[in-house]
Amino acid sequence: MKRTFIISLLVAAMGMIAFVGCEKPETDERPTAIAHQVTDNPQGSTTPVNHNTTLSYTGCHSSQRDSYYGEVSTNYENGVLLLNIENFNVNCGIDSLSVVSEIDSQTINVNINEICELQTNCFCPIDVNYSIDNIKPGNYELIIITAGLIFYQEEIICE
Repeated sequence: MKRTFIISLLVAAMGMIAFVGCEKPETDERPTAIAHQVTDNPQGSTTPVNHNTTLSYTGCHSSQRDSYYGEVSTNYENGVLLLNIENFNVNCGIDSLSVVSEIDSQTINVNINEICELQTNCFCPIDVNYSIDNIKPGNYELIIITAGLIFYQEEIICE
């Protein structure tokens, strides 16, 4: 009797797993998030500098990946630094992304975190666009971190 009950539960659990699947439906574009961030003044003054940030990203798409974390490109114009990451791989169960940046006179740290209510065993590529305003012209070490690991580090020139 117990054995039949346990087998029934296992069959039901496997059926639920098969029904849920691992991929979410593809969407065109996720909502844009706008954040406001205050950092120390890069020139060493006690006056804080305000940085408005904008984050947008696509839903999962089917393009093949060349690398695990995708290709990073930057563009600087009128004090705004735009970061583009193509084919950034995230868990298929992703609900949203959270990005926190820290800026000082020599370094721009960007920490990207996935928010997943339900983790799955698959990954899908998305495109991420992130902008930071009030970046003073100069040379910076750009460091992009995800899951506690540095996946991109490069010196960039903002001019």
